[in-house]
Amino acid sequence: MCTKAGFIMRSKHMKRNATLHRKSHLMVSPATNLQNNKAVFLEKETLNFVNGSFATAPFSLRNGSIQVYQSGFSVIVSTDFGLMVSYDMYSYVQIAVPYTYQNSTCGLCGNFNNRPEDDFRTRQGEVVSSDVVFANSWKAAGDDEPGCDAQCSGLACAGCTAAQTALYRNSAHCGILENSTGPFAACHQQLAPGSFVDSCVYDLCVSGGYQPILCQALNVYSSQCQQNGIQPQSWRSSGFCEIPCPGNSHYEAQGTGCPSTCVNPNSTNNCPLPNQESCVCNSGYLLSGGVCVPHSDCGCSFEGHYYRSGETVILDADCGRRCTCSYGSMTCSSHSCGQHESCRVEGPGSYNTFDGVMYQYPGACRLILAKVIRFSNHSHFMVTVEKVPQGPQVWLCLKIITLLIFNDISNNKQMPKYVDKTKLSVHIAYFEMTLSGLVFNLFNQHNPNMY
Repeated sequence: MCTKAGFIMRSKHMKRNATLHRKSHLMVSPATNLQNNKAVFLEKETLNFVNGSFATAPFSLRNGSIQVYQSGFSVIVSTDFGLMVSYDMYSYVQIAVPYTYQNSTCGLCGNFNNRPEDDFRTRQGEVVSSDVVFANSWKAAGDDEPGCDAQCSGLACAGCTAAQTALYRNSAHCGILENSTGPFAACHQQLAPGSFVDSCVYDLCVSGGYQPILCQALNVYSSQCQQNGIQPQSWRSSGFCEIPCPGNSHYEAQGTGCPSTCVNPNSTNNCPLPNQESCVCNSGYLLSGGVCVPHSDCGCSFEGHYYRSGETVILDADCGRRCTCSYGSMTCSSHSCGQHESCRVEGPGSYNTFDGVMYQYPGACRLILAKVIRFSNHSHFMVTVEKVPQGPQVWLCLKIITLLIFNDISNNKQMPKYVDKTKLSVHIAYFEMTLSGLVFNLFNQHNPNMY
């Protein structure tokens, strides 16, 4: 029913335990069947690569047709034909596409035709009632890892007892989202909380009531309220879901969506994004590679990429240059690998369809979320998900989302930009994207103290 022309998103789920520390990266690497590719690997607060060269968001690719930047606690990837992917570096991804993509997608996120009743359409084109049968049909090639088959559906997979369901739906847990007098009440008319509560209960059942999972579920709904222009009341408190900000920054419940960076110190002026909670740099400081630094300590913009002050990087496909950023200036010298060295770069979810169908599906290690159907005239894409069993606790999974955008991106193409979009969402914790031969990987591991 679909073709691999266009952009693809794929995720990988990996089981893990709750003691692992939070670590986020973004990686872009070549797709094996595409030419003229670039490889980018971005890792939060550490070293990043673009074709063997280090890089730090924000940055752009293909003459600005692909933008990668930070907004609030999320990393955003946007394209010139209207596709936008947002990842909160924890467990939540949003994909927004123009309405012109209606009836042009397929996969776990549905066909985007405003008919929720036919969203469970298998790869073979059959509409089924079972979410397990539907999702299993979108398993990606190579999904042969043990422990990834689903034998259950919905809350049955979570093993929720009646007592657990009652507990987690009360106002001290997930029920706070739909409390008519609670901190999120102002959002209810614009954003119905029902599916968010169901996902929250599911996640808490799977996690055994692990509080960071509850905090993230509340955070997702709060963020969506702000994206819709509604500011919820304060719901974080000391000891409950508070966010510790790094040095030289402070928490703001209604921070700017366009933080001031060394690359663009005036980005807050005329910001098109809604206010959202974030860690904002203190006065006199700018965001540099995820860290707030004095203006005098800003790094270098060099060959289309930003490098933090003090960074030393190896550039070019043959690792032929060694460059150091110092006080805004990049100094380079020739470099070659040693005799024994080689030049290379290393580095159970809830789903909502475009048409509003929400379901839980824990099975299959590699799945297709969304794809452009065959013979479509739109810019083609594919979104896939992949999960890998790891560790003893099934309920916590790292996931990879891969976004493929093929080589038809053009600044001249007349496509809608950032208006008239429909969002789909999926809870993940490990994110990979591939864009037109560009592979973006966002990785993350839990930090129990983050939310």
